[in-house]
Amino acid sequence: MDDFEDFEVVFSSNLNVAYDQQTLKQIRHNRQLMENELFVDRLLRALGVKQASELYPPESNESLRALHERIIASSSPDHHKHSVLYYLLKDVPQPGREAAEEFAKASYLPDKYKTFVDGIWYMDRLKFERALDYLTEPALIPTFPEEILYTLCRHAPDNDVTLPVAYYHTVSPSITSNKVLETYFLTLCRASITEAFYFSRTQGDLNHRVLFEKLIIFVHANSSGAIKATRAVELISLPLNDDEESWFNEFLEEGEGRTLPGASDTVIMKKIATGRPVPELDNGAIRSGRKIDGVNWATLTGSMRMAQQ
Repeated sequence: MDDFEDFEVVFSSNLNVAYDQQTLKQIRHNRQLMENELFVDRLLRALGVKQASELYPPESNESLRALHERIIASSSPDHHKHSVLYYLLKDVPQPGREAAEEFAKASYLPDKYKTFVDGIWYMDRLKFERALDYLTEPALIPTFPEEILYTLCRHAPDNDVTLPVAYYHTVSPSITSNKVLETYFLTLCRASITEAFYFSRTQGDLNHRVLFEKLIIFVHANSSGAIKATRAVELISLPLNDDEESWFNEFLEEGEGRTLPGASDTVIMKKIATGRPVPELDNGAIRSGRKIDGVNWATLTGSMRMAQQ
């Protein structure tokens, strides 16, 4: 399509086209939820369009025309500009025709660009499961992978950990942001203590120890009752190497972790699991059946012994 610079060509079926109030309200609401940045904002910035959040969503036909002008004025390749126009056409469905699909065909928008835009359009609509149908396509070169992973961790419905974990395993993004790394790691902790442990080993020496200690904190500070008991058993059953064993003991006995609820009990359990002397047994702590966050100590220790068999 050589004439995409003409607004009337792109939006040919309705020259007075504008976003309806419900769509505008939903977009603003979603932007606020997503820490004031939508994925289309990132696309617009990539084109060199400044003040993207002020231009999108366009409030009227006139502001839509102005946004169109800013897009076509970009020095970016045509297929990048076509991608954003395709996104806008998805925003304003037109009865009786598939305007966005027709535009994609007429402009020869490459499939990988179309698939990516479909994915981030659903991300901006908070339809994350649908978004991943597109964003995990093998042919895609990951774009905004850390931002996508972070958004899935923070905003997946009902704290669903399966979506960010599935995205990570499918796309294997390189995580360079500490904020994204910590957010994903805590999400992984909720999914599986063991998987989080092995993930920590892949993040370099410095991050390895930091994440390992965060794993210990998570088990003690973000769990209670039977869930804490199960996670504690999983924690002390991990196949720690010499360094990790040292970090474990230092953190819970001498470091910041010593003040965590149940820290001393975890140390006792780990000693039992590794066959080391347990002086604490002499004072009847286990035999007394005292509770940790409502869980009987004897029951907890029994579960741990079964896990070690």
